[in-house]
Amino acid sequence: MSPKTFIALSVATAIAVAAAAFAVTRDRGFTPVAGAGEIVFPGLIDRVNDVASMVVELPGGRIAIEHGKNGWTVKENDDYQARAVKVRQVILALAQLKLLEPKTRSKDKFSKLELQDTDVKGASSKRVKLFDGTGKPMADVILGRRRQTLPGTTLGGVYLRRPGDDQTWLAAGGPDVTDERRDWLERKIIDIDGTRVKKVVIRHPDGETVTISRPTPETKDFVLENIPAGKKPISQPGVDDVGEALGNLLLDDVRKSADSFDAQATVTAGIATFDGLTVQVLVSKRDGKHWIRLDASVADAEAKTKDGKPVADEAKEIIARAGGWTYQISDYAAANLSKRYQNLVEDKKSGS
Repeated sequence: MSPKTFIALSVATAIAVAAAAFAVTRDRGFTPVAGAGEIVFPGLIDRVNDVASMVVELPGGRIAIEHGKNGWTVKENDDYQARAVKVRQVILALAQLKLLEPKTRSKDKFSKLELQDTDVKGASSKRVKLFDGTGKPMADVILGRRRQTLPGTTLGGVYLRRPGDDQTWLAAGGPDVTDERRDWLERKIIDIDGTRVKKVVIRHPDGETVTISRPTPETKDFVLENIPAGKKPISQPGVDDVGEALGNLLLDDVRKSADSFDAQATVTAGIATFDGLTVQVLVSKRDGKHWIRLDASVADAEAKTKDGKPVADEAKEIIARAGGWTYQISDYAAANLSKRYQNLVEDKKSGS
């Protein structure tokens, strides 16, 4: 995000924060106290582009995000690409945090505001740290329960305190710091629209092969091939889901590929498009979770998509992004990539 963009967002947020501060003071009628109305991290807004790393400490672990030659990456996921938009939004929100109202200093009430130290048993707080390129701290705060609305504004707020300080505060603004690591990752693995798909072939290690196809791009529905005698498709949507399996496919977790999948426990799904792209997906279940690996190739090096993009370039992009990585996906997504006939057909009714 450019400095100009940060400045534009800062102005809008500053107006909302000022409105919240005025409304809280007016509605509560309390006498201003030291610190009220102050920016939590003075000067940070002018140095947002200097932030080189962020650490989110949670009761169950931590998430470390670093900026390098490949942009923002998540350290705990082998430096996989982070969701840069979210990272920048959090940095900006921290820079805009403004103290509104002092709250309790009593440690036995910290849990109510979710402001315990993150290493305290039963804590649900989040500690966020920002560092510059030399490792020098730029921000450090414990964030607690959010306030969805504040008087006079729709901005909302958050309870916070500084590490080592018992004084808690209600502040205007507040970053969207989630404790799910997947929320910090760039979750989209691949996006092949179902309208491009010509054929899907699913091969199981026991030899069962399930194929769906369409004769032309204009054909709406996929056809389930080689239906066993006496059977019929359970539903058309169930068949179509297979053809749309790579549409906006999202990860739940990711790691570098360290070993091979067991061939005797791996399903292979081959997805071919009308414009010559073929994506091969290996699906394996480990410890109750579904993991996949991707590869891509083209049948015609000169082929182009309907938008005029070389299909070979698309294949290279898929390999560059997904090659060498193993992705955990949802049970639903994995099911569409590993269907069996028993999942897709039922007995024909008598006379049908």
